Amino acid sequence: MKLKIVPVVTPFKEGKIDGEKFIHHCMSLLSVGVNYVFISGTTGLGPSLSINERMDLIKLSSNFADKAIMQVGSMNLEDSIKLARMAKENGIYGISALPPYYFGGIPEEWLIKYYVEISKIIPTFIYNYPKFTGYDINSSLAIKINKAGGNIIGVKDTIADISHMLSYRDLGNDFIILSGPSNSIYEALRSGVDGSVAAAGNFMPKTFIELADKFEAEASFKLQKYINSVLSIANEYGSWSAYYSLIKILRRYSAGDSRAPFYPLNALDEEKLRHDVFFVLPEEQRHQ
Repeated sequence: MKLKIVPVVTPFKEGKIDGEKFIHHCMSLLSVGVNYVFISGTTGLGPSLSINERMDLIKLSSNFADKAIMQVGSMNLEDSIKLARMAKENGIYGISALPPYYFGGIPEEWLIKYYVEISKIIPTFIYNYPKFTGYDINSSLAIKINKAGGNIIGVKDTIADISHMLSYRDLGNDFIILSGPSNSIYEALRSGVDGSVAAAGNFMPKTFIELADKFEAEASFKLQKYINSVLSIANEYGSWSAYYSLIKILRRYSAGDSRAPFYPLNALDEEKLRHDVFFVLPEEQRHQ
């Protein structure tokens, strides 16, 4: 069975994390068949959160800690280490870490040290997103990290090249390879990766789960097409904010608002989004 992981949105109310809605959203996803929730990732606006806010998310995850993966990567290694230790103390299943970003030309040796320091605390998934971070933490680098004393157990590879994902198999059959892009779940799972971390699971969890469970069937490609159609529409409205509105539209509950500079959709745009999404989705896909 392929792993079904959702990088959850972080609910806000008047600029503050809405803990009640965060717990409800995570528990709702787990109750319908999602295996793990991925916290403080890109979809969760993780890089925009303070360390105290990220620590609060760890505490809020106590009731489903064994089903939670916490993204702890940051530009401040001490903060990442604090978060990793707190995740371990609170029984979090595992952590993930973006590499240091923004600053170009970081020597490979420094990247190795960064990941060793974090992963020796608790089993870690590399969060590889070269488009946004500027660094490709590829399979050869992952091997070097573990040889240097790290404890990298898997990767969330957010990259279009599926052969790049499969190259991590060089770390062994137990190494967990997770595809990141929601628009290529079908292709990635059929190629042999171990699971998917799909942002679309926030608002289309039933479609995501069915696709992941039935990926071997040719007919399941239509499920990927439904997801891709909605993702394309969301992009027109600003994906990071549109995801919150899509949860209301397709899941019938509120997961809070996004936070500036990711400005929430206004009522008019949200209604347009609803119209556009319902135009491309059949009736059975409109209630997730």
